[in-house]
Amino acid sequence: MSLNETSEVEKKTWDLTRETLRKEERLTRKKLIEDTHKNGMSVKTPAIVMVYHFTELPETFPAQALFTVSKRIFKRAHDRNRVKRLLREAYRKQKHIVYSSLTEQNKQAAFLFIFTGRQQPNSAYVHGKIFELLKRFNAQFDKTDSSEKVWIE
Repeated sequence: MSLNETSEVEKKTWDLTRETLRKEERLTRKKLIEDTHKNGMSVKTPAIVMVYHFTELPETFPAQALFTVSKRIFKRAHDRNRVKRLLREAYRKQKHIVYSSLTEQNKQAAFLFIFTGRQQPNSAYVHGKIFELLKRFNAQFDKTDSSEKVWIE
C-alpha cells in the first residue's frame, strides 16, 4: 500500500509526536532486505553505515528500518543486543527528520543501519551519529529530488 492510498485514520497511526518504533516500521521481509542491500545507496559515518533504497513498502509507514551488528566484531550476543538497542532508540527518537521529507514527497524507503565500530558505543555517541546520518540522507534526498524536478521541467 502506498502513501497515496492512506486514509486519514491510517495516517494517525504514525503520528510524529509519538516516539515509538512499531512492528510495522521494522524491515523484516527478506526480499526487501536483499534488494536494499544490493541496490541501495549508502551514507557513512565512522562507526555506522546507513543503506537506503526507495521502494514500495507493504505498510503505510514512510520508512522501515533494520538494525544489524556484526558477529565477527562482537562475539557475545549481549554485546550485539546492546548496540542494536542503542541504534533502535536513537532512530526512534529522531525518525521524524526523515518521515517529514518522505511524507512530503509521497515516497517510501527501506533503511539498513549497520554498526561497524570496534568498541561498545555509549548512548550519546550513537544518537549523534544517527542524527548525522539522517541529516545527510535528507540533504541527499532533497538534492536528488530537486535535480529530478529540474530535469522534468
